[in-house]
Amino acid sequence: AVARHRFSVSRRLLFGSFAAAALAAGSLSFGRHFEASVNAGAEPEPEAEGTRQLRSPQVAGPLHDWWKPCALVGGTCRCVGTLVFSTILGDAVREINADGEVSCTAEALGAPASRNLKMCWCQEGLHWDNDVRKGVASLVRQGLTPRVEIASDEAAAPSCDASSDGLWYGCVMMSRRWDTTVIPQVMARTAPAEEQLDMALRKLDACHRLSPGASLRVLGVRSGQATDAPAVPVHHSRVCSIVYTPSQGVTWTAETPALHCATEPGTCTTTPCECRRSSDRKLELRTPQGRRCWACSESGKEYTFRVNAMAEHMEGQAVSWWPPYGINSPPILWIFMDCWAVVEACPVIAGYMFLFFCCLLMRKAEELSGGMIPWTRVVPIYGPALKRGEAWRFVTFTFFHLQFLDLFQNLLTLLDTLDVEGTPPIILGDGSNLKCGVGAKQNFMCYPSIGLGSVHTLGVSLVSAAVGGMCSTWVNFSNVVAGASALGFGLSGAIVALYALYAGADLDSTSSVQRSFKDWVWLRLIFVAFHIAMEFVRGLSQRDLAGLWAHTTAFLSGFAYVLYFLPPMGDGTLLSAERPYVVACAYDSSGFSSSAPECLRLFNAQYEYQVDDVHRQCFLFFSTIVGWTVFNTAVLHRRVKSTDAVLLAGAEVSAVCCNRQARPGGDGLASNMEDKEVVIWITIAATIGWRPPPGTEEAERKLVARSLDANPATPGGLLDKTPEAEAGSHNVAGKDLMTFGESLFLPVKYKPRSTWIQLVLYDLDPTKKPIAFASISLAEALRSANGDLRMKLQPMEEAKKSWPKAVSGCLPWRHSPQLVVNFRYLEVPKAIEIKDKVKSKLEYLSYELKAR
Repeated sequence: AVARHRFSVSRRLLFGSFAAAALAAGSLSFGRHFEASVNAGAEPEPEAEGTRQLRSPQVAGPLHDWWKPCALVGGTCRCVGTLVFSTILGDAVREINADGEVSCTAEALGAPASRNLKMCWCQEGLHWDNDVRKGVASLVRQGLTPRVEIASDEAAAPSCDASSDGLWYGCVMMSRRWDTTVIPQVMARTAPAEEQLDMALRKLDACHRLSPGASLRVLGVRSGQATDAPAVPVHHSRVCSIVYTPSQGVTWTAETPALHCATEPGTCTTTPCECRRSSDRKLELRTPQGRRCWACSESGKEYTFRVNAMAEHMEGQAVSWWPPYGINSPPILWIFMDCWAVVEACPVIAGYMFLFFCCLLMRKAEELSGGMIPWTRVVPIYGPALKRGEAWRFVTFTFFHLQFLDLFQNLLTLLDTLDVEGTPPIILGDGSNLKCGVGAKQNFMCYPSIGLGSVHTLGVSLVSAAVGGMCSTWVNFSNVVAGASALGFGLSGAIVALYALYAGADLDSTSSVQRSFKDWVWLRLIFVAFHIAMEFVRGLSQRDLAGLWAHTTAFLSGFAYVLYFLPPMGDGTLLSAERPYVVACAYDSSGFSSSAPECLRLFNAQYEYQVDDVHRQCFLFFSTIVGWTVFNTAVLHRRVKSTDAVLLAGAEVSAVCCNRQARPGGDGLASNMEDKEVVIWITIAATIGWRPPPGTEEAERKLVARSLDANPATPGGLLDKTPEAEAGSHNVAGKDLMTFGESLFLPVKYKPRSTWIQLVLYDLDPTKKPIAFASISLAEALRSANGDLRMKLQPMEEAKKSWPKAVSGCLPWRHSPQLVVNFRYLEVPKAIEIKDKVKSKLEYLSYELKAR
């Protein structure tokens, strides 16, 4: 009985479906025949020359404002106006603007697939030509909301002049999205750009049906709330254009900026557009839903747009070990996935990394040339040099690194901030694309492209680096500041600002990709926060207050740059407008206004700020930093001499502008450290490969450091020459010389090209006589300040007979005895300070010993 009942129900449903289909087909045929009979009896009115066709051929009958069936599912609907895809019972599923033949299928219309029988209905409207479509699309692209207005009966000659404001009234009505949900006009800008254009065209048709004999115009207003006002003065809008008059028909009177077609394979522009380059070829394509679109391709590469051959070929093949989901590919890995795609999509950050390598080679060339290239002198930030107006150092200091290890960490930071500039279209292992909205195969875990673009990335880099450099001089004016860490923190601040605006404006609902990025945004912010927290730990542990302060202000400056300049977000592949994060304020504190103020929301709607207030605060931030830096340099440190100089890795850092001090011979930039009294701190770490002759293990030896004005690398070692200064160690037994360690402080005059340091080993038993010596130039000694240096001992003629033979082994430093030495440079006041500390400590220890 149950089976029989089910069969009866199924049979009734089947017969009902056939009956509904027959009824729909009959009504469709009747409607067409009725319109044809009416049109056949009416005499057509003559058209004036140049008059555009206003309606489709079926619009002249009495049913032109009715919803008319035009095709069953699977057929072709010929419709100019509003097309609705619905069930047989009338439940609307999809609503779009049509301008010709449309395939009546769920796939072509972008509707969800279903087994229910459906059909297409058409409500005739005006044929909006390419000029109107381009104009409305340009408004949407600029982040403006199209406001439709209807002219009153008194408007004999409608225009966009301010004098005709009282003759226009807003066509206020709710808008329908593609999925037929009704939204207020203030929320229309949250839809993707293509959907906003479609809603605007459907609204133009609806407003024309309200008053067929009236003119229409469109205002491009910034605030979405102004679109629902009864009247808006024309000067409150950015763009005004007449779109329809009874005498001229459809028209567009405003200037439309050039709309360029898509240029990346797998993408196309649904609005009529032009190629950016005259050499490109314009292609007419079809979207997956069957809509016309256009793209521009280089000659000979047209096939890449029609079919993404590479993605189709790679689909299902394990040709890459990279994960097939973009969300699993953080920016730090992009350079290893496709370096050329990264260079093309992120030229500014890639260019910075290339210049960093080149500048590191420049630093090495300076060392090899003995300082002939004054790279160290003119590039880093040095406070006294700023008193000469050398402001370029606030930009160039990021390009200075002493060694590759210093550069490596900064390179990792830059690689992790590639998404601040853009997302490269990298094809992944499954044939999909890393970048959202690109490629023939859709990737639901793609990486969003919401970067600043190259121009603003360069701006963030320059501004944040300069701010970090300025603030570093506040803590210690005479410190040397170098490295790209401030640049990395500035880009990190820009990333936080971008994602804060994305989350605050809830842009997931406006993206062209049907997925949510909110959780991903918070994960990306956690990575940045972890990087910042590690830097705070490093700064506090190393007591690097200047570096910590510089990095913090650089991060804030990158954040403030985005909020002040409001750069475009993304390249149009994900978001509908250039600045979709600028939203209408939810609460207006300035009183009643015909146009609501614009606001920015950070992270959520609770933190909402008006754009004017944000601009004012950011401008105050940047002005305060610049003003305080000038005050700090000119007033607080007015007693600091601009001729002061310091040594950094053996090279001079000082001012080069307006330097009147003459260098002997005039062979380059005048030095500010020539003949300056300095102290060389020489640390003897060990003696390698030397053993005292048998029977002399208890004999005492002594090591003496001498400063000479000539090269002592001669057979005699210039030991008979009186040194400019010397410092000796304490006496040590020969057997203990292998583990000998001591510090010597040698005062010298800074003459890097003519001063030599000689280390002489003396035998004190029975009389003082030299055994061996080693020598090095002052410039080379100071360049080795970052590590230990091995100096080969050269025996004297008298000691060659007892000189130990080379220790067995093949390494070069084991062939003869050597000294392991470390050289450091000290200012005279610093050396005196160290001496006083050591003296005080020795006195304290002596007092403790006596007390015991």
